[in-house]
Amino acid sequence: MSKKFKLMLEDVPYEVEGKGDIMVVNGHEFAFSIARNAVNVGGTQHTIEVRGPKATVDGFTYNIEALGLEEPKPGKRHKTTHAAAEKAGAITAIMPGMIVKILKKEGQKVEAGEKVIILEAMKMQNELQSKISGTVKQVLVKEGESVEMRQVLVVIE
Repeated sequence: MSKKFKLMLEDVPYEVEGKGDIMVVNGHEFAFSIARNAVNVGGTQHTIEVRGPKATVDGFTYNIEALGLEEPKPGKRHKTTHAAAEKAGAITAIMPGMIVKILKKEGQKVEAGEKVIILEAMKMQNELQSKISGTVKQVLVKEGESVEMRQVLVVIE
């Protein structure tokens, strides 16, 4: 099964399609593999860390945005709408994946920039941080649960 999406890297669009161990970027095929925070593309190893809308690749930080990945499906348990949660300081999934670890519980205090939840996506663990200082109002997922892009995971007020 292949997965197509558009990756915006520093406002430049890239058409991306994953086909097993082949990644097609703007029509060019590359062999690739992923292990934790390392990606091997065409035989060259790169260290990658994704934090919200930024990715650090081999020490250089870039603005990123993935477009065209699945939206949340109706019927999923969302106690809060995406727009309302964003306004309240919600943490949302940056891409489809699985919740590996929840670091904060409802009622706990958090500081802006503090790690709250770890999302594994594309075999990489992404540490999602609080955008604001406040208190965890809702944790809407469980460890081991699959989530979809933009799904609200935690609400902080």
